[in-house]
Amino acid sequence: MLNKLIKRIKLYYMRKTTIFKQLILNVVIPAVLALLVLGAFNYTQTKRNLVESIDTKNRILAGEIIHVTEFMELSLEIVEHELNPTMENYSNELVHRYFLNTKNIENADLNKIRKELGMNPEMEDIYIINKEGEIVNTTYEADLGLNLYSFGKDHENMIKSIFEEGKFFNERFTVESSTKRLKKYTYHPTIDGEYIIELGIYSKRTDEIIEFFKNTVKKLSQHQPSIVDVDLFISKDHPISLTKDIELSDSEINFMKDRFAKQDSTRIPMKIDKKKLYYTYLYIERANSDLYKGAVVRIITDRTREEILLRNELIKFVFIFGLTILVVVILLYRKTKVITHPIKKLVEKVTRVSDGNLSIRAEVEGNNEITTLSQKFNAMIAELESYYNELEQKVKDRTAEVVRQKEEIEIKNKHITDSIKYAKRIQNAILPPDNYVKQLLPNSFILYKPKDIVSGDFYWMTKKSNLTIYAAVDCTGHGVPGAFMSIVGNNQLNYAVDVKKAREASTILDYLNEGVIETLREKGNEHIGVSGIKDGMDLALCIIDKKNMKLQFAGANNPLCLIRNGELIQIKGNRMAIGGNFSDDLPKFTNHELDLQKGDILYTFSDGYPDQFGGEDGRKFMLKKFRELLLKIHKNPIEEQEKILDDVLENWRGKEEQVDDILVIGVKIE
Repeated sequence: MLNKLIKRIKLYYMRKTTIFKQLILNVVIPAVLALLVLGAFNYTQTKRNLVESIDTKNRILAGEIIHVTEFMELSLEIVEHELNPTMENYSNELVHRYFLNTKNIENADLNKIRKELGMNPEMEDIYIINKEGEIVNTTYEADLGLNLYSFGKDHENMIKSIFEEGKFFNERFTVESSTKRLKKYTYHPTIDGEYIIELGIYSKRTDEIIEFFKNTVKKLSQHQPSIVDVDLFISKDHPISLTKDIELSDSEINFMKDRFAKQDSTRIPMKIDKKKLYYTYLYIERANSDLYKGAVVRIITDRTREEILLRNELIKFVFIFGLTILVVVILLYRKTKVITHPIKKLVEKVTRVSDGNLSIRAEVEGNNEITTLSQKFNAMIAELESYYNELEQKVKDRTAEVVRQKEEIEIKNKHITDSIKYAKRIQNAILPPDNYVKQLLPNSFILYKPKDIVSGDFYWMTKKSNLTIYAAVDCTGHGVPGAFMSIVGNNQLNYAVDVKKAREASTILDYLNEGVIETLREKGNEHIGVSGIKDGMDLALCIIDKKNMKLQFAGANNPLCLIRNGELIQIKGNRMAIGGNFSDDLPKFTNHELDLQKGDILYTFSDGYPDQFGGEDGRKFMLKKFRELLLKIHKNPIEEQEKILDDVLENWRGKEEQVDDILVIGVKIE
């Protein structure tokens, strides 16, 4: 990335540069980029160190909280040992004396029984639980109707296992659901196994231990000014805080449950009241604890002060950096001015000389490299002025000769162009007139696009009795050579039909072949054209017998495309050209005969259309694509097909040059 930036800056300064710009480019810019990279690295590193410092403090704080909780559990264990015998005695009395028969257990006066047993009504309660986990009778009215199975799957399994085993179960301190105070519970199934008698006892000493724990955690957080709050959450099914009475939102409850489930730690940034706070959640595994198997410590840290400190440091760096660059640039400019001033004056002289003022001379001052450069410059300009004056005279002498030759060439070009245009008139004269074409082939079109003024492609047609004969002919080459060949071909076709009375397509091509070869022999050029290519022609010739709905076809290299009922049928001609064989034993052309149907469309063409270059890749149109185009447009009216073919060709050609003469004939049988 840095290399690309330097390269782009160099490209900019290479357009028009000075010594001062070169110094900026080669000295200041690399230094600036290095300082920027260093500054960004220092800023990132400082930010990372601050975050790591806070994370370390949070881990230390979480460790201290763990130590406090271990002390708290040890204290609670001592209290439990004191309460266990008393609670077991109460439980045995209730099961074996008061509720030996459980018939009226759900309606029993538990407050009276509690008083008879000498239990403290402020600290000790009795609960009756049925097999559905519901508290059906209790001295603690707030829990009447409470279903213990709703506390989670672990608690449900514990209650069910007590029913199954039928034994007294002593649970350690846990958090009471409504008061959030620690309470010790015991469970004892009745003799008939239909109910469980639960005892719940608060302890003042337990409350004092919890209060001590809360105060200790609070003091730990007060030693760190960046720490806003610290809480310890237990119970994976219903997360509650051991440190303070707080209500969590539904989203934070779900988030806390996710931490218990994944047993991981995470940190979430939040912006509250323009303060940058980080909520850090640390999972604590407590395998040896009955109070909780795991816990999550939530530490809220205020990073606002650190963010402001980082921003101020960044502003300070930018200010000092900008001031330093400004001072360096000013010093460089003042120092380089001593060098650049004489060079600038010399550049001005060079500019005036380049504009054609060879009388300019540079000022020679001082005794340094620039002085020597000015002297050499003056000597060079003096010599250049001498050469220029000499050359100017020679140019004047040559100009008159060039003008004369140019005029001669223009006159000759005009004569040649006029001759070619006249040749076009002759060639057009041999082509069938439009009204004659419409008379012979009323449902037809002819797309004819010569590459040059005159063309090597031509079309020919005649009518003999009930036979309409026409051909699409492609002579060797294009331009003037092709045009000469087209005249030969036209004459020989007329000779074959009018003199030789040929009425078969193959016979006409045989006579045409003989006539062209004889003509070329008379030329004495050994069958080689002016372009180095063998003279000859390719063509497709059709004879339509409209009365009997018959068609004859013969071809020299070129095919006939017939479209019938939406299907394109290609009838290939012989693979030889007219005039392509000078042997005495000339091969014969094949005559193809077939029945015509109404709606048939006949297409004959030269190779100019498929061979045209164009498209996005500058490739040939190709014969396959041309056949697909014919099949696509054959249902259009015959007079529209010519325009469609022309438009497609021009769009395909684009800016490419037309490479050959183009001829396409379409005839629809009605």
